[in-house]
Amino acid sequence: MLPFYFAYLTIPIALFGTILYIKDTLTGKARPNKVSWIFWTIAPFVGVYVAYQSGVAVPYLISIFMSGFTPLLVVIASFFNKNSYWKTTTFDIMCGVISAIAIVIWITTKNGFASLSFAILADVVAGIPTIIKSWKHSDSETLAPYVASIVNQTIVLLIIVDFNFLNSGFPIYLILLNILIVLGIKKKLFL
Repeated sequence: MLPFYFAYLTIPIALFGTILYIKDTLTGKARPNKVSWIFWTIAPFVGVYVAYQSGVAVPYLISIFMSGFTPLLVVIASFFNKNSYWKTTTFDIMCGVISAIAIVIWITTKNGFASLSFAILADVVAGIPTIIKSWKHSDSETLAPYVASIVNQTIVLLIIVDFNFLNSGFPIYLILLNILIVLGIKKKLFL
């Protein structure tokens, strides 16, 4: 188990991965799916509020905040280069609507297990367009933010003292999601 203050390492790691992705977005190499990235911004910001209300410690709050702040930077950067545009489809919009509904249920649910389950559901559905894109159009993605997230969530898991679903469910899910995206981007190495 890592000491609690290791959670602060997630800040520079997240920023480093995001800066590389923003650079690729501004040059048109990366073309973020705005639906995924917008909801990857909204859900963590809601999560900060929910976690704060639950008395979560500051290092965890910072980690949650950074997981929403860095996608916000990507969304903003995506508007500065027309070559970084990724066409939003009806399927993407449906994923966004389902994700929004799951976020509303997450906020209104008083049961911790159900609340976390809906938070994960909101993030999964928001991520589906990017997962598909990473496998079908891997040249439109960059590894940096996904690898950074895997590292950060591994740090969070190694800090957790009371290992249960409520404490470890979201970090485990994020590791799996990001591994799936990384495998999609790098599938040529495996196929």
